[in-house]
Amino acid sequence: MARWVIGLVLGVIMFAIGLFVAFRPLWTHDGVLLGSRGLDLLFAIVFMLRGAVNVRTALNRRANARPVATI
Repeated sequence: MARWVIGLVLGVIMFAIGLFVAFRPLWTHDGVLLGSRGLDLLFAIVFMLRGAVNVRTALNRRANARPVATI
């Protein structure tokens, strides 16, 4: 499997985990996952940013890995 596919999958998973942690208080009535609301927010922001960077990097690698047609 190509390296960009692994990066893409990990990026999507990390972004989804960040979204889950960010939106969890909406259905748990202000319940926290990591001990405090601020820590939950920081975790969500870091995971969503890192996931977005992974996805962008994977898509760039995919675009650069395509073979160039020669005439």
